[in-house]
Amino acid sequence: MKKGLSILFVFIATMVSSQTILDDFALDLNQGKVLLAWTIKSGSVCNGIQIYRSTIEDSINFELIEDIQGVCGDLSSPVAYTFTDENPVQNQVNYYKLLLGGQEFSEVLGIEVLLIPSNSYLLKPHPIVSSSSLYFYNSNNNDVELKVFDDFGSVVYKNQTNSNRFILDSSMISSGLYYFTLENKSNKSIINGRALFLE
Repeated sequence: MKKGLSILFVFIATMVSSQTILDDFALDLNQGKVLLAWTIKSGSVCNGIQIYRSTIEDSINFELIEDIQGVCGDLSSPVAYTFTDENPVQNQVNYYKLLLGGQEFSEVLGIEVLLIPSNSYLLKPHPIVSSSSLYFYNSNNNDVELKVFDDFGSVVYKNQTNSNRFILDSSMISSGLYYFTLENKSNKSIINGRALFLE
């Protein structure tokens, strides 16, 4: 992972078919790579596992990224498998599904990989109509203070966190364009930005 980048993620899961062979299926993020982990139930076997990825949640645009040949599963005990996607699509949700033995699809799981430079931020969605997430780099979980200013330089909102995100709600401030600062209390670095609030 490049220095000064933060990997953030959110999970999105949608059921697309009933499961009979899989016991579980999960995603995790490790240094910008997506780790897939699944378990085939005891007493279940299949012939090969195909792994598909898409950046669109549908049944058409998935592409095969790995084809694991051979018998999978075991008649006497559950079997756990893992696979690492070394090159997920950055700054988008990556959706994954498994095809077991050419017959049964797993549920679809999604993970969003966001890369944010250490001296920048990501506000999405923007403009802020209901609520938005303000992401920033904070790998050491330092205290970070958010100050929102109006055109006259007056502080109209202030908050603090040691995570890497603030939630901005359109109901907390009148509609309009505002300026903000994110100050890392540990190293005193400051990030400046703008946010448009709409009711």
